[in-house]
Amino acid sequence: MNKLLLIIQREYVQMVCKKSFIITTLLVPVLSIVLCIVLPVMLAEVKSEEKKNVAVVDQNPDAPYARLLADTDDFHFVGVTDANEEDASEFDAFSVYEAEKNNQEIYALVVIPNRFADNPTYNIYSEKSVNGNLERSVTNSLQDAVRAQRIESYGIDSLENIINYCNPHIQSTNIKWSDSGEESLSSADLSMILGFVLSMLTYMFVIIYGAMIMNSVVEEKTNRIVEVIVSTCKPMQLMMGKIVGVALVGLTQLFIWGLLIGIIGTIFGVSALAARPELAQAATDPAVAQTMQELQSNSEMSKIVQMILSVNYMQIFVCFILYFIGGYLLYASLFAAFGSAVDQASDASQFTAPIMMIMIFALYAGMFCMNNPDGPLAFWCSMIPFTSPVVMMIRLPYDLPWYELAGSLALLFATAFGIIWLSSRIYRTGILMYGRKFSLKEIFRWIRNS
Repeated sequence: MNKLLLIIQREYVQMVCKKSFIITTLLVPVLSIVLCIVLPVMLAEVKSEEKKNVAVVDQNPDAPYARLLADTDDFHFVGVTDANEEDASEFDAFSVYEAEKNNQEIYALVVIPNRFADNPTYNIYSEKSVNGNLERSVTNSLQDAVRAQRIESYGIDSLENIINYCNPHIQSTNIKWSDSGEESLSSADLSMILGFVLSMLTYMFVIIYGAMIMNSVVEEKTNRIVEVIVSTCKPMQLMMGKIVGVALVGLTQLFIWGLLIGIIGTIFGVSALAARPELAQAATDPAVAQTMQELQSNSEMSKIVQMILSVNYMQIFVCFILYFIGGYLLYASLFAAFGSAVDQASDASQFTAPIMMIMIFALYAGMFCMNNPDGPLAFWCSMIPFTSPVVMMIRLPYDLPWYELAGSLALLFATAFGIIWLSSRIYRTGILMYGRKFSLKEIFRWIRNS
């Protein structure tokens, strides 16, 4: 046990003291905030002051539709009156485009054919693919115009109000019962979002830290340090020391990231209040406090709060930790075993490719299970140990029966410890083998040999 603790300490200290670890740990929170918050806000403020000219040919009598195309922040619509009345068989869009281009710079040409209300189809001509915002802007304007025109053609008073009344906005409320029959609000969207975030975290952490273990094994094998280490401890102790040490490194990194994000967020909040003292003054205003109380008493706000509080966060957090540990032990031991069978990390792709395919399949299976968390695919993938750490995260917010959770966890940890035992048999032979690439057949022979 003392040797195992020494190996864990060595792995932890060796990785934490690396410059790459320190730089990555300090820069990731800053870059995350800059890329996710600061940069989008700055880019949203940057707008092009130059509008693109769009020529419009409306072949309908009196050109009613061309006048409805209002300018936007990006486009300025210019009506071409001399081409409106041309016959469709004689109309040449390219000639009109070239003629307008000689007068001013034209981005695109919109042609609205005659009898557009009967056949609402228009064309956009340009020398290159047009911006999607142009098509959406023109389509929305013309759609509203044709709708209003068709409603008016019936000559019925208040017909539009009647149509709007006949198209109600339906709302639903999800109510779930407890074992004692008590009612509480729930939200399917909230459960889907929470499950997807948890599954992505599990997928990313297992892949990242599993690859760290494999790289550590390959590095020690290349440097021949492992020959000295295994002379004083068992290969099983060395492998488990690496797995636990890297896990502690990952937890340390996550803790530092959370701490830094909290500190940076607090600094930004304080800076915003200092830059705008009226906000801090408004926070202490009795009128603002009364408004906040009214919002809290609002039925919609109350429903949202109840939906958020209806999730059993403690159960989800405990299960997330258990599935993360089980999945990490399972896949980390495989990464360590296959890392010991190669001399370079680039040669490990032949062994790690199946592992990556299983993880990707688990992630996609979880996405497909979002709309049917109790279906056959969700059930079996949450029971299979190689996919359950990811898929079960999707199902956790949906209040699963305890026996499914217990059975899934039992299978996961039983398989994880079995994979650790098999991986240790590969590891003890592979770390001392040099000079050539090994096939899966030879690796299976290492497992069989006592």
